Amino acid sequence: MIYNLELEKQLLAGLIKDSDSLADISNFIDSDDFYSQESNLHKTIFTIIKQANQSGDDVDEIIIAQRIANMGLSFQDNLNPSDYIKSLALRKVPQGNVAKTARELKKISVRRGIYKAAQDIAREMKNVSPETAYHEIVEKADHVYNSRINLYETGEDLPVNIYDEMEDVIEDRGNNPVTEFGMMGPHPKTNKMYGSLLRPGNITVIVARSGVGKTQFCMHYASWVGAKYDVPILHFDNGEMSKEELIMRQCSSMSGISMHLLESGKWRQAGPDVVKKVRETWAKVKKLKFYYYNVGGMDVDSMVNTLKRFYLSKVGRGNKMVFSFDYIKTTSEGSGNKNEWQLVGEMVDKFKKCVQKEILHEGEPIIPMITSVQSNRYGITNNRTAQNIVDDESIVSLSDRIIQFCSHMFILRNKTADEIEIEGNRFGTHKFVNIKSRHLGEDVAGALEPVQVGDALRKNFVNLEFHNFKITECGDLRDIVRSAEGTADLDDSETEEVPDFDQF
Repeated sequence: MIYNLELEKQLLAGLIKDSDSLADISNFIDSDDFYSQESNLHKTIFTIIKQANQSGDDVDEIIIAQRIANMGLSFQDNLNPSDYIKSLALRKVPQGNVAKTARELKKISVRRGIYKAAQDIAREMKNVSPETAYHEIVEKADHVYNSRINLYETGEDLPVNIYDEMEDVIEDRGNNPVTEFGMMGPHPKTNKMYGSLLRPGNITVIVARSGVGKTQFCMHYASWVGAKYDVPILHFDNGEMSKEELIMRQCSSMSGISMHLLESGKWRQAGPDVVKKVRETWAKVKKLKFYYYNVGGMDVDSMVNTLKRFYLSKVGRGNKMVFSFDYIKTTSEGSGNKNEWQLVGEMVDKFKKCVQKEILHEGEPIIPMITSVQSNRYGITNNRTAQNIVDDESIVSLSDRIIQFCSHMFILRNKTADEIEIEGNRFGTHKFVNIKSRHLGEDVAGALEPVQVGDALRKNFVNLEFHNFKITECGDLRDIVRSAEGTADLDDSETEEVPDFDQF
């Protein structure tokens, strides 16, 4: 059923009796939700009620009939609008039934919108040239569909007084404690200080210069989480790295075999141990669900549509997944008069809206996003000392919206020569510096309090070791200080490699 005239009559009857109840439904019901007939009488009645409500005018069946008469409209079958409206006003409508009726009507309107979209798509597909590329066909269908209807949100929520709910929320959480917010990652120090970097509806951003390892970090993090929680990963690549290169990198990371041997194909001639490690890696990844998609040249609307389509078709509504995007930048032409920073800001806006407000389960976000962005020249470490490096948000390129809309933001950079000399080789090759955290873990002090280093106070950071595309956590700045003072040694747990994927 794609329309229900009886339900429309019931809703209009309720609004005629109590036009103030329109305020409860006006954010998700409009005239287009009424079925279009030749007369469009229901649409007309609703529009008059809505206009009167907006202007603060009183309205009843007599006023509505008079306004329709003044419009000079004629209706099919010689329908007398005055008599019709009087019959609506005489209907029995249970008190408080307007909102319930409106929600039922919205469901029917959505179905009708889908039906019409399907018809439009069918007509569009008949006219598609045989030479049209696959992605263009899909984009045409997406365009038609999205111009018709939004499936994801009806906008029924209204502002609420949070203090009315404070007692219930806090008491309920006390009765039902939560051990994990989102999906926890592979690094114990990072988990303790900042909690999950993959909270549903949130975006985590990794800021780094080209070649530092931001792609590998995001892929390693997402893959590990995908293995631990048995959820699919959707990875968008902006076209800078091929699928084959990503495969080689992941295999190198998981097997410990050098990238050169894999890329050259010489791993088969490198001895039985190498062959065994490579083939064991294939067994590890059999259960992993890591989906790659090249979005180079696509506009952001097409990307968002692809994400929605993947979630609904491959994952299924209500199921978890992780969205990884490498990396935030402009990827297509057709920018018009917009600057690059405006285009990037628009991209972040739309991805944030998608994961926070559009793809929902029982009204709540379900998809977390991890992405990366290029740092500006202040993040360059080549031939520079630690004092010449800026480790704050000023290194973020292009748009302040990236900072505003993310929940976590980290700088990932190579350590300078003097840092390695001072710290020694036990504390990794990279610094992982937090510059924004909307959420924290149990070690709040580690995340927020500066660390005393000699006579100075310095922002804490996590040490990471990048070796052959394998990423290992090596403690934080506090561990470096304790080691230098000889007061404590680094715990074995803090230098332990991430468990192999086949352990999950």
